[in-house]
Amino acid sequence: MIGFGSFGSDVFQITSSSHIRKSDCERRLRYYWDQQNDDTLRLIAQRFSKPDQFRIFSVNVVRAIVDKRASTYRMPPRRVFTGFDQSAGDDLYKTMQADAVLKKASRYLEVCKTVMLQVGWNDRTSMPTLKVLTPNVLDVVYSDPENPDRVIVTYPGDRAEDTVFADWTPDSFKLCNHRGASKPIPGNPGNDNPYGILPFVPWFDRLPDDRFFLPGGDDLFSAQDAVNVALASLWRAVEMHSHGQAWASGVSANEVLSFGPDRAIALPQGGQFGFAAPNAPIVSILSAIEFVLRETAATHGVGADLFDLSKVAESGSAKHAGRLDLKEVRQDQIAQARTMEARLFEVVKVVVNTHRPGTIPADATVGVDFAEQQDQLSEAEALENARIKSELGVWSPVDVLMSMNPDGFPDRESAYRELQSRRDEAASLAIPL
Repeated sequence: MIGFGSFGSDVFQITSSSHIRKSDCERRLRYYWDQQNDDTLRLIAQRFSKPDQFRIFSVNVVRAIVDKRASTYRMPPRRVFTGFDQSAGDDLYKTMQADAVLKKASRYLEVCKTVMLQVGWNDRTSMPTLKVLTPNVLDVVYSDPENPDRVIVTYPGDRAEDTVFADWTPDSFKLCNHRGASKPIPGNPGNDNPYGILPFVPWFDRLPDDRFFLPGGDDLFSAQDAVNVALASLWRAVEMHSHGQAWASGVSANEVLSFGPDRAIALPQGGQFGFAAPNAPIVSILSAIEFVLRETAATHGVGADLFDLSKVAESGSAKHAGRLDLKEVRQDQIAQARTMEARLFEVVKVVVNTHRPGTIPADATVGVDFAEQQDQLSEAEALENARIKSELGVWSPVDVLMSMNPDGFPDRESAYRELQSRRDEAASLAIPL
């Protein structure tokens, strides 16, 4: 978003002009969080006069594909700080719950194509905070998408008059009411931005050109709509055609027959009675749904068999071959995430040093080692891989233990102590009695 006049009086105009974009983002997020029924019902109402007769349910294609693709933070990365104490840096990111927030942000990034990370400060804990903001609450003024000039965050209330806007520039910070008028900020009468920078870091699905809110992903949500409507139609067909239709000939058109296993039906001479077999195209509808599911999964690089419930167990090698597309997607994601992590640390550094001067040296940097994507190997395959890596000198027994139990031994020191304890125990048991 570019322009819109002065920064003092245009908040309402800017936030109102992006209503369509925000509504679309809200719909995408609803789909991800299983809130699709109302949208499906509206689609059915466009074609059928009695949509309330349809049973609405869905298979969440969006979340299955998004969670499969968003693998960057599936395992926490290892951050190495230069010019700053390693344990202090680890504690800083742990306090911000950075790995959990970035994992959620990576999934929202797949849904929305652009997200924003906001670094804040918790006065109670005297530590920084980290939040992810999605485009449905964001308006951005920029000439360079990667370096915005102004960020407006909408905090919607239960009522329109309860909505609040936070208006940020590098020099100022304002809170505005639902009409865009400034509200007084306790302790900040001059509406100053104490950081001198925008405490936000944009994160893009791909390298942006001249747009901040990147397009893309419409096909996934259109496929979700198609699957939802087809599933509702399928179940309607099942309910309508699960029983045969009774018929009779040789009786009056207005005569109602009472029938059942405990009744005898009297028909006039030449009259006939029977049940017409249902002829619903259930198999065809199922085939159409399966086609959409397979093609959508294949298009998004997660494998056409993602929704195949009939597949048998595969070896680790077969699964590895089936995930080549996903590995390429992951490499692209890591490239964007690496840039984001470097920018995030610079913002964290400014925010922390503003509230606790001198905490992080100005020249401190961070390097991020993203965890390798692990294939789903059998225990025998995993042990064989570990043995080969140990023989080649790539791994030590410490690496093997950390790989087999990452939750129990998250760092090398704890793994080393455990191995030493086991070795001492084995040596004592080997002593003859």
